[in-house]
Amino acid sequence: MAIEGLIRSIYEAFAEGQVDRIEEALVSDCTVWDVFTPRLIRGREERARFHAMDQEQMLSRGSLSWRLGELLVDVWGDVAVARYILDFEYLPPRPFAGSVRVTDVLRRLDGRWLIAHHHEGLVPAGPP
Repeated sequence: MAIEGLIRSIYEAFAEGQVDRIEEALVSDCTVWDVFTPRLIRGREERARFHAMDQEQMLSRGSLSWRLGELLVDVWGDVAVARYILDFEYLPPRPFAGSVRVTDVLRRLDGRWLIAHHHEGLVPAGPP
């Protein structure tokens, strides 16, 4: 499915440090709720600052591995919503691992799916 391929390509690009490839998968005014950032990221300029910070933190850790869980995708014409779990692990020197629940809202523009909003949240370990 085109949507799953698009989503996989974003995580592959992140792991390879290819921010331009990530941006190619987003509409210009895409918004992001990132798991490590408390505020909403809006538009290209804020995303550029976020990408720089995000790549810096990634490079300060060890190797990254990730696994994309099964996608649940609903499509209504030129709009779609994808929901999935992303498991990730950074190895030493700064190890960190977790699971993230993700919701992506997509739009089909000129026959191509692009992400209009990306929302991440850590999977709870249980009741607080």
